[in-house]
Amino acid sequence: MRLLACLSVLCLTTTPAAAEPDAKAATVGKQLWNALGGDDGWNRARYLRYDFVVERDGKKLVTRAHYWDRWTGRYRVDARDKVGPTTVYLDVNTKKGEAWGAGAKITDAARAKSAVDDAYGAYINDMYWLLAPYKVFDPGVTLVHAGEEKSAAGETCDVLKLSFGNVGLTPKDVYWLCVDKTSHLVVQWRYVLGGENKPPTTFAWTDWKKVGSIMLSSTRTAVGKPSVIRFESLAVSDKPDEAALTPPH
Repeated sequence: MRLLACLSVLCLTTTPAAAEPDAKAATVGKQLWNALGGDDGWNRARYLRYDFVVERDGKKLVTRAHYWDRWTGRYRVDARDKVGPTTVYLDVNTKKGEAWGAGAKITDAARAKSAVDDAYGAYINDMYWLLAPYKVFDPGVTLVHAGEEKSAAGETCDVLKLSFGNVGLTPKDVYWLCVDKTSHLVVQWRYVLGGENKPPTTFAWTDWKKVGSIMLSSTRTAVGKPSVIRFESLAVSDKPDEAALTPPH
């Protein structure tokens, strides 16, 4: 997944400019942005909280809890590593942080670094699954209108194709967002990761609702496969949860 630093107020990385979107892509992208909450909604969405849950055949395989102050880059991830439960506090702008396990700070340098690196990777991956529609105009994105199609559920969509310059962790990824012509929200996406030569993977985006000042979809269901990604405990606020973001001492 791509670099998310530009979703925060502080963007400390320089990303290359991409070609301007074609006129149709720009129009559809603007309709999408406004349906999500527009500038006002996004500007008031300082703090995001959610659990990223992966299910297959009805069984939970992954659960990660996320806490993010966009304005400062402060971040917390609760997850599991090979040893057990971990909590990592990091700054997503500097990628530096500290890790705790079993109620104590992890002092082993290799394990601590691994936990922080994993937490940053989870931030990149999980947040893109949640917020991809908010990123169509990001620096480094090439945005093209790729025609119209019907989603798996039958919605008539404009298709926005996103490809990327040399940004983020996996710049060869390509995504196609299916934007419903009525709601102007994403109802499906498909993607090919890492420039692989294989058919795209498709997920339906459902359960859109207003959370705080913005619109979020809480369910991704694989089309033709028994996999579901859920976003639980969704919360958006103009104030961060200081207790959740403050490491124990």
